[in-house]
Amino acid sequence: MKSKKYLIISIWILFSVSLLIMSRQLLSKAYFSCHGEDTFAYVSWAWQFAEALKEGIIYPRWLPINYWDYGSPTFILLPPLAFYLVAFFNLFTGSVITAMNITKFLALFLSSVGMFFLVREYYSEKIALLTSSFYIVFPYNIFQFYFVGTFASTVSFMWFAPIILFTYRYMRDQQYKDVLCAGLCYAGLVLTHLINAYMFTFILIAFITHTSIVKRRPKDFSVMFLIILIGILISSVYTLPVIFERHFLNVKELIGEGKGPGFLFDYRNFFILPDMTSKFSSGHLWKEYYDMFTSYVFLLCIIIVLSFRQIIKTRKIDTVKGANAMNIFFLGTALCTIFLLFGASTFIWGNIPFFKYIQFPHRWLNITTFSVVFLCSIVFWVTSNISKTKRERHVLIAILCCLCLISFFLDYKYIRFTNFIHEQELLPVRAPNWYREHLPVWVDYEKIHKGEDIKQPVVIQEGGGTAEVVTWKSAERVIAVAAQTPLTLRIRTFYFPGWKAYVDGVPKEIKIEKDIGAMLVDIPQGNHKLVLRFEDTLVRYYSKFLSIVSLFSMVILIFFSKRKQYK
Repeated sequence: MKSKKYLIISIWILFSVSLLIMSRQLLSKAYFSCHGEDTFAYVSWAWQFAEALKEGIIYPRWLPINYWDYGSPTFILLPPLAFYLVAFFNLFTGSVITAMNITKFLALFLSSVGMFFLVREYYSEKIALLTSSFYIVFPYNIFQFYFVGTFASTVSFMWFAPIILFTYRYMRDQQYKDVLCAGLCYAGLVLTHLINAYMFTFILIAFITHTSIVKRRPKDFSVMFLIILIGILISSVYTLPVIFERHFLNVKELIGEGKGPGFLFDYRNFFILPDMTSKFSSGHLWKEYYDMFTSYVFLLCIIIVLSFRQIIKTRKIDTVKGANAMNIFFLGTALCTIFLLFGASTFIWGNIPFFKYIQFPHRWLNITTFSVVFLCSIVFWVTSNISKTKRERHVLIAILCCLCLISFFLDYKYIRFTNFIHEQELLPVRAPNWYREHLPVWVDYEKIHKGEDIKQPVVIQEGGGTAEVVTWKSAERVIAVAAQTPLTLRIRTFYFPGWKAYVDGVPKEIKIEKDIGAMLVDIPQGNHKLVLRFEDTLVRYYSKFLSIVSLFSMVILIFFSKRKQYK
């Protein structure tokens, strides 16, 4: 009963600290970020996604106002889960901005709860509470939530700890329900942010390998494939279209191999060393905050050295042998992820498949922070349990106080002085027209009609007659046509697999305008109704079916495994 009471109090404390940290965002109708273009994009995507859901589209993939109202299949590339959360909170708040801020608050709170339960597997609840509270206030996290302002990436942090937690529990207890839970959490990570999921997959593989060696159970290594398989099956509604339809999109723009300004996305320009900030114009995020990222690497290294000293000190203490095995893993993780921030790691970036798509080496600092905060738990434990002399304890307390003061100072700085954009500036939403990777490959960005006919969604390109828009929704266009002669209509919408045309209910071929990529439909003479719908391709249809069946199966298996356990 005491443990349950302490657990409830701990969760309430974590909720309160998260609420305090995020209160400025929750109390204002503004999005906090130093990067204006990304902010307009996140808000636009969230608003369009929510509007499409209101139209009855269960999984919106087409966003209609992007690229000067030509639209784009943005959610073929983007995972949807964070935006579903925004749409849910938008029902109660009526504000997309507020809903996004609530989603970020929820992510920070759940990240700390996950850290609490993970640390509690190895230490007391007091140490778990200290560590998870420190995770909330750790300045690099607040830098991400307030300053950088990335949306889906920060939301995905909430999945890191549960994936490791349930994987560890399986390798300890050999209960398959834990594998299923780990697979569900991995699917959640994939459906929230694909790049972070790709990066964290390396951490998961390393953790399973390390634990299998420590426990001398090589057969446990196979659980890695099972967790990843479960995650991919459940998230297949998103992953299969990405795999099979990505060649229709300009995905090479993500790594600077397209026609856009490639140096902006070349990972070699974003290492801590060598310093390549001279390549970037004044005001660019990397140029402006390079020194800040470098400072965080220095701070993280100090904590790593401090933690390593405590690991060495406690290596022969039986009560923390299991914890030290985990500490050694996270120590290695922290060092490896920091190594990836330097140019010396170029051979890794250039040879591991898809590694280039991480784009920015500093993305690894999110995982470094997660690892280093876990390592802090051994420092908290040593301070409160085995410091043999007053001097030693006072030194550790002084160091921890310095870390806390640094954290509080930086948190205050970020929360008080960060840049933000008011809702009035963000709404009505603007179309994010600069992400070329969301464009179909047959579209030449430079040749797009960028506004001169934006109020004419339908134009008669050849022939005589009239065409009047009856309905223009996210994924459906209905046009009444009176054709005096056979004519060709130009629809101000990019073609992409899934768009289907029906003239009076009969399927009609869609042609693609050269270079521009707009849809062209031939209409016979007479009065007709043209309907254009963005429907599921076979890949999208069967991926939905596979996800639903997989999710339902996993839930049933977890339910019956728990029921069997209680019996």
